[in-house]
Amino acid sequence: MALSHPSQEVAEKSLLERGFYYWEDISAGNRVSELEKRGFPYFTEYGLDFCADFAFDPTSQRIQSILESSLERCVLGHWLRYEEYVNHIECFRRGGRQAGRRVFMVHVWSKGSQVDYYVGSHLHNLNTTKGLRSVYEIPLSELNRVGCEPDKKEFPDGGL
Repeated sequence: MALSHPSQEVAEKSLLERGFYYWEDISAGNRVSELEKRGFPYFTEYGLDFCADFAFDPTSQRIQSILESSLERCVLGHWLRYEEYVNHIECFRRGGRQAGRRVFMVHVWSKGSQVDYYVGSHLHNLNTTKGLRSVYEIPLSELNRVGCEPDKKEFPDGGL
């Protein structure tokens, strides 16, 4: 599933069916390393340029075209660095198909990152709790109950 230049159609299909799409991107890994060296200056011109380069991707349009075709209105609602949070399964949206709204997350992975995305979890109304961070958490038992299996992905050089 990891492609260097995904077609919009393939990415959109994966987002609808699986709930995520990813690809390896060494430029992402390099840029996160540079952002880290600068102390993660999110609320600076450099930080906003970083966000625009990946979330709105003005040069290749790979993400921006998906955003525009998937959402009627697009706003930046959450922009921060997540650190490893072992044994916690976080979710950024709840309510399954009945939620009536759509959320699109762009994760920019640093070199050596590992993640588990639960296939199809976005299609189920799962019991959640308020997490320690500003997102919800899902017990593994809930994901098991509806048959959502993790898709484990490693990004040795970074990715999106």
